Amino acid sequence: MKISDLESAVEYLKSFTSYEDIIVGKYDESAFDLGRFRGFLRKYGVSYEKVRAIHIAGSKGKGTTANLMASYLRRKGHKVGTFTSPYVIDVTEEIVVDGEPIPEEKFLKYVRKLQRFIAREKLVEKGQMVTYFELLTTIMFQYFLERGVDFAVLEVGLGGRLDSTNVCKPILTIITSIEKEHEKLLGNTYAQILNEKLGIVKDVNKRLKVPLIVAPQKPVVLKEIKRRRLGVPVVYVGGGDANFEAAMAALVNMARRDLIDEFDEKLFLKIYHHLAIMGRFDIEKINVGTGRALREKVVIFDIAHTAGSAQYLREKLDREFPGQKFVFLISMMKDKDVDGFLDELVGKDVMSRFRTRKHKVYFTNSHPVRGHDAGELRRRFYKEAKVVPDPIEAFQLLLKKMKKDQVMVVTGSHFLVGSILRLVKRRLV
Repeated sequence: MKISDLESAVEYLKSFTSYEDIIVGKYDESAFDLGRFRGFLRKYGVSYEKVRAIHIAGSKGKGTTANLMASYLRRKGHKVGTFTSPYVIDVTEEIVVDGEPIPEEKFLKYVRKLQRFIAREKLVEKGQMVTYFELLTTIMFQYFLERGVDFAVLEVGLGGRLDSTNVCKPILTIITSIEKEHEKLLGNTYAQILNEKLGIVKDVNKRLKVPLIVAPQKPVVLKEIKRRRLGVPVVYVGGGDANFEAAMAALVNMARRDLIDEFDEKLFLKIYHHLAIMGRFDIEKINVGTGRALREKVVIFDIAHTAGSAQYLREKLDREFPGQKFVFLISMMKDKDVDGFLDELVGKDVMSRFRTRKHKVYFTNSHPVRGHDAGELRRRFYKEAKVVPDPIEAFQLLLKKMKKDQVMVVTGSHFLVGSILRLVKRRLV
């Protein structure tokens, strides 16, 4: 297969198992073998242990916490790599150094090198398979080592214990807010979920006494964490915005350990108030029509997909757009808490408070395998909604119908947000 552009590069990488695109049947060492992956990295020649990692697991807020820390460290003069997922528009967003995504040509070079190595070693024929996310992790380590980053802020892709990022040798670990998610994989109790998330506290962490920062949690989650003997110094964080508090506590901890200079709270607050992340409460103003009929429409893209993130999104919508009417375009994956998400965002209790505003809800499709069918979403979860199966057609229809007192909110799935935002950024819709 010839790799000539990002599309063909991602197609090649996804020719290996991509757990982003399938419904995972089994979540254990048989599918997620870190020993095998370490062996692959050693044979490929990637000294991944040399990367000074800040490792972040949790259910929500990982990306925001990672970007807050990376922005602060960068402003303090450090070279910083960030590895976050999923991407919104293209894969290079996931691997970033000093705020700039990996250049496309550099990414293609790495993929071609991997392709040659896998063919030369005949790994496919031998059944020594790697996954899509492991290959991305490999590229990340290579690039960060090549660029000589001082710190690498790594966001766990799934769970923690068996995630490919967990081969790292961390200088600090963080657990962001924990919710019930991926229950068929991680378990349906907080104890089971924490078994996976807290798996980032591994033997090397215990041996080196690598601190763990625990963001504000629900009482039941906090109790479950505190009853465990983790074998590392643990910092429990209280307060309001969980992402803000966790990132600040992590940076303060680094300063106290002389990994960085004294913490600059004023700078951190400035970064926090100006932080913008693609696909996270991403406000786009889109011109529709021509001449005197030209109108500016406001659309918010947010990859919220858990009950907690839905609550946070609703509260931010109320705060940032008081009195406005919202038109929600929603798609959701089958492994998410759809009831919890919809109850928090557009449930009867929520909508009754704003009945005079007449919010509207539309369901659409976004992923052929993992996604709920839009009609099924309406039948099973929210009969008051309307259905437009094609996401681009749905977006264009709602954009055209929107009135000046309405704001559109595209949410529920990064597949949905990405497919539409990609076209918006390229001015194709």
